[in-house]
Amino acid sequence: MAAATGSERARKTLAYLRRHITTGTWPVGSRIPIEPELAEQIGVGRSTVREAVRSLASIGMLETLPGRGTFVRSAAPTSTLLNQFLNDFTLEEILSYRRALEIEAAQQASIHRSEEDLAALEQAIRDEQGCTRCPVLLSGAEATAFDSRFHRLLFDSAKNRLLAALYAGTNDQLRSPAHRGRLANVASAKEVELDHKRILDAIRRRDFIDTVHAMADHVDHDVVIVNDQHEAVPALARSPEQQQRIDVVREAGEQRLTSV
Repeated sequence: MAAATGSERARKTLAYLRRHITTGTWPVGSRIPIEPELAEQIGVGRSTVREAVRSLASIGMLETLPGRGTFVRSAAPTSTLLNQFLNDFTLEEILSYRRALEIEAAQQASIHRSEEDLAALEQAIRDEQGCTRCPVLLSGAEATAFDSRFHRLLFDSAKNRLLAALYAGTNDQLRSPAHRGRLANVASAKEVELDHKRILDAIRRRDFIDTVHAMADHVDHDVVIVNDQHEAVPALARSPEQQQRIDVVREAGEQRLTSV
């Protein structure tokens, strides 16, 4: 059997690294194995591993920190490219785009989710109990301290890789220094938990209409813009009558949860 060429070894190594990142085997924020370990696992030389790491670092998926190791910074190259593109848009426009992604992902999750997805989402709600800060508000080392598994798993449940990649890129943009101090959560830990339970309940029932309502209600206070007086700026202006209709839907969802 002919020995693998250098280009074949490079493709094999690059595919190995990307597969472990995109599947979540190496989650965003985690440190990947050191160079000698990777070389042994893949069956290639250390220089081949080094070149593959550099290639993924150039598109923002990996980052090497001297003395600390190499860390996963993005699950898809889309994040880096989208981050650059979004620099030309206002924070209001970016949040509106993020809102649309979340609502569409929730709708698709209600159609495509599996029993394994439901179990993972339910576990994420238990694990995130008591958390009031969306990870998009964290910066630097904090950004990897708490990864919102529920939202990430919801996008996984949608079975749409592009939606997930665009969402990751949007969150990266919101973490940038330009937006620091302009975002806040207005929901309590109990409200966040209840929102997530309502979303999961609708997804479990495959009711995409209820799912859309529950997610739209959630993102209204998930991450919002605050003004110079630290007052929350509503995502959407609504009349009292419109807000009343939303409240009715929310109460129906809460009653459903307490009756099961």
